[in-house]
Amino acid sequence: MNPTLSRHAEARAQQRGIRESDIPVIVAAGTPVDDDSVFLLSRDVDREIQRRKREICALERLRGCRVVVEGQMVVTIYRPSSKTEKKILRGQHRHHHTETSSKSTDSIHRRHLK
Repeated sequence: MNPTLSRHAEARAQQRGIRESDIPVIVAAGTPVDDDSVFLLSRDVDREIQRRKREICALERLRGCRVVVEGQMVVTIYRPSSKTEKKILRGQHRHHHTETSSKSTDSIHRRHLK
């Protein structure tokens, strides 16, 4: 949500040390209290902090992974060696995918992105 602020809201936000970029955060994470307002409660903040901590842990765990995608299908995922990583970043390494004709192998390996 990227709402337009009235002059009154702009003035109050500035007086209260609330940035315009803070408003979508409050609206997305807060608890609706009636038809026209959202209240960012302590439990909302705690929930969002925990969600972001889990996301940070996942990012740290997945650092260095490469996902090769063809259309909407993940072809493979791996952690390249540092030598291969350098080649990838220089554009000198391409993953070559060959389709298999085995239906059973296809059904095991095909997992579509959602």
